[in-house]
Amino acid sequence: MKSIRDIKIDGKTVWKIPFIKVGEKTYTLDWIEHEILRKKYNDPRIHVGINCASMSCPKLGNFAFSEDNIETALDNLMLEFINNENRNKISENKLELSKIFDWFSIDFTKNGTLIDYINKYASIKVSEKASIKYLTYDWSLNIK
Repeated sequence: MKSIRDIKIDGKTVWKIPFIKVGEKTYTLDWIEHEILRKKYNDPRIHVGINCASMSCPKLGNFAFSEDNIETALDNLMLEFINNENRNKISENKLELSKIFDWFSIDFTKNGTLIDYINKYASIKVSEKASIKYLTYDWSLNIK
């Protein structure tokens, strides 16, 4: 298997396969991400807290989230993701960003512009007039 997209059962992608059982209900990854986590928590940092383990995804944390560490952990993961030159290329006047920022733009622009959000975490101050381009997403498995 070279990509998470290679996982299919009965023609369903890994995101659409109901296999996560909680109590009497069985959920898909899509349901958990979009109907539970994104809706309930309304926090764009969810995109660094969970991911598909592809090369273009944020780094997987090697820890469990807890009530005590969640805020700091999500901030640190977002800081690392935004400033990772393999996933985002940031300069004062030009952004080349992960497709995550395009696919889920509504999550990142609820309280301002996308550049406002990037500036919360970027090590370089980005101009409000910066151009924005989205990078091709690499779906190959992150086995490094």
